[in-house]
Amino acid sequence: MPRKPKMQTSNDLIRENCEWPMTAGQVAKLTGVTTRALQHYDEKGLLCPERSGEGVANNRKLYSPEDIDRLKQIVVLGSYGFELKDMPPILDGERSLTDALADRIEELRAQERYLQHLILFARYAEIVGDDLFETLAFGTSEVDAFAELVRSSPAYAGKAVRWESMDDAGLEQLWDELGAIIVDFLGGDEEDPFAHIESTVQRLRAWFCTYFFEVDDLDLLGIWTLFEDGSEEAEFASEVGGEATPGFLQSAVFLVWLKSMALELSAMIEGGVGGDAQPSISENQVVFLVDFVCRSCGYPVPEAAELDGEGWATMVEFFETVAGYLQNAFEDKEIATLIDPDGESVVDGALFERMAQAAREVELFPERG
Repeated sequence: MPRKPKMQTSNDLIRENCEWPMTAGQVAKLTGVTTRALQHYDEKGLLCPERSGEGVANNRKLYSPEDIDRLKQIVVLGSYGFELKDMPPILDGERSLTDALADRIEELRAQERYLQHLILFARYAEIVGDDLFETLAFGTSEVDAFAELVRSSPAYAGKAVRWESMDDAGLEQLWDELGAIIVDFLGGDEEDPFAHIESTVQRLRAWFCTYFFEVDDLDLLGIWTLFEDGSEEAEFASEVGGEATPGFLQSAVFLVWLKSMALELSAMIEGGVGGDAQPSISENQVVFLVDFVCRSCGYPVPEAAELDGEGWATMVEFFETVAGYLQNAFEDKEIATLIDPDGESVVDGALFERMAQAAREVELFPERG
């Protein structure tokens, strides 16, 4: 049975129909690669053709068919996203293209996960009302104030006492556990990213409860402030995952906290506190909501006998901040979908705005004339 004739490739046609060797100008005309690019490849040691020789017509570069083959490989690798510095092992046969592509795909997936975290962080910055670029560089201004408040609390101060009593093995375990959580968090989950975020926050909560103090789903802001600029935990997170990691962790905790708070308030409203059925919120309901939000978030609420006008004003201010966060979140359709994917919540941005307005109008301690 006669053999089928071998198909000619473009390389074969070039070899047969071109005059060799070629000058840089001829190669540029043939391939579309500029002479400047050819010069750059030569300088980087990727494509170094023979020369015509010292003292011979400007010592021009002379390209062989093998050089053209190598040039094609450089162009293809560049189109796949490989940097010039990573090409020599592949071009020289020291590393297979299949292995290199597999590694490149994993790099691209890591970049995709990073961008997903960055997008959530950008939305987080918008929710708290901060400039994105300032937030990327310095953190959120709202968190700064709240972090100071939380760190001055007796519960948080107990951290230092607890950590001082731990031996080296205990401290090593503490940081190892946190590092494992951070690494898994940055790994992401392509199928359900937000479920992965929620899982991470629950692991952070368990870690926080072990080494700090007990918190519940509505009191996650203590963990939120944990990764504020300058803290040991923030510096550690940066070492593990890069400079942006503390901010990514903060945005994750913040969004899970928003979801918990929104669903809890939704249940309360369905039970009779405000809502569409009650366009006006009574003073008692407002006082209850302000007290509930402050206490559940870990804000230090004075005892009733010690509460005065100034104390109430600071509680209202904190409540307004939380209501503003929730309002902004529900006005962002993508964040609202993350928080309430099944549309079960009865709250919306307008309701939180109304709550904040009602809180501002309550006068528990009217000034006496």
